[in-house]
Amino acid sequence: MTKRICMLDDCGRPHRGLGYCNRHYLKFKRFGDPLYATQRPDRPFCSIEGCREESRARGWCIKHYGRWRATGDPTGTKPRRERPPCSYEGCGKPHAANGYCGTHASRVRRTGTVKVRGGRTDCVVQDCVRVHWSGGYCSMHGQRVRKYGEPGPAFSFIGDGSPRRQGNGGYVMMTINGRRVSEHRYVMERALGRPLTADENVHHVNGDRQDNRLANLELWNTSQPAGQRVDDKVKWAADLLRLYAPELLSSPRLGAAS
Repeated sequence: MTKRICMLDDCGRPHRGLGYCNRHYLKFKRFGDPLYATQRPDRPFCSIEGCREESRARGWCIKHYGRWRATGDPTGTKPRRERPPCSYEGCGKPHAANGYCGTHASRVRRTGTVKVRGGRTDCVVQDCVRVHWSGGYCSMHGQRVRKYGEPGPAFSFIGDGSPRRQGNGGYVMMTINGRRVSEHRYVMERALGRPLTADENVHHVNGDRQDNRLANLELWNTSQPAGQRVDDKVKWAADLLRLYAPELLSSPRLGAAS
């Protein structure tokens, strides 16, 4: 998108309003003339043809004197300094900060990495399954870093100092997008990459309902055939394999039963 500039000839400043740059806009509002020269009686006009600003140095106005100092020519323009490209491989955008372009520098500040991680991501703290918020951390650990300088453990400290918030039955509860969910079910769903079905539940191997490490969780299934006919059981078995071991359904007999 092309940026608008002042509509007066030989100006080139960014547009502000009514077609003028900030300088000519203020002159128009105050004096009714965007080219009004607020000249002192003892100072002549700038010696550059067509310039109606008062002379300040070497016979030039401030603008042309500044151009002369920068380029050696009062009517010249200062060339733009070429910025090196972004250091991220494959990105040709100009450098903005910390070796990266504006896009990648902002991504590093927000997520802690220059790479696109796509969708929801987890907190970088080990064993923390909360959703990423800023700088690689979830909201809880991000606030700890800002306040104390370090993220601390994966669990939260609340109220009486108990390590995690407990729900009914002693299970750890957490809030995801404003909804209260069981942490052990959420950890398993993230590991499977899908929601749990109505027939599935998550079992704690060591019996500790506070220990929601993935290594301590097992997926259990409570489904069973509605009847005891052989056809019903075969169909139920095929459905079970389709959900947990689809590679075993290559058998033509199982495919026909499903």
